[in-house]
Amino acid sequence: MSQYTAAVPSDGLVRPEIKFFFEEFYKISDTADAHEKYAETFTSDARLIMGPNEAKGRDEIIKMRHGMWEKVAQRSHKPEQIYAFGSGSDEVMLNGTVAYVLKDDKKTETVWAAKAHFVKLDGVLKMDFYQVFLDTGAMARAK
Repeated sequence: MSQYTAAVPSDGLVRPEIKFFFEEFYKISDTADAHEKYAETFTSDARLIMGPNEAKGRDEIIKMRHGMWEKVAQRSHKPEQIYAFGSGSDEVMLNGTVAYVLKDDKKTETVWAAKAHFVKLDGVLKMDFYQVFLDTGAMARAK
């Protein structure tokens, strides 16, 4: 089983395509130079909120993405669980952990939770909203 495979409740509310989306999304998220590929997982007018930072639209998302890698040498997400807001819902919550190796060789790990909303564009699933809740002090406490 991949580190990117999250559990889903047995009630069948989480659509398989959403589970697969996140497996691919976190692989991309953990790839340092995949800025464009990361941005392609969002709609052109998507809203991304990462802790206290917010980006709207592809250009701002790419700029934020570069900033997310500014002090990070390596990142490793482990999504744990995905929950849907009802049968066939386009909205989910999920949680997991993320481990970082910083460019100064310090390491840290923190838990996160996220809320995502999906739309289909030309048959392709994309997020038009993604908000991540995480401990923004984790980097400062890296050892």
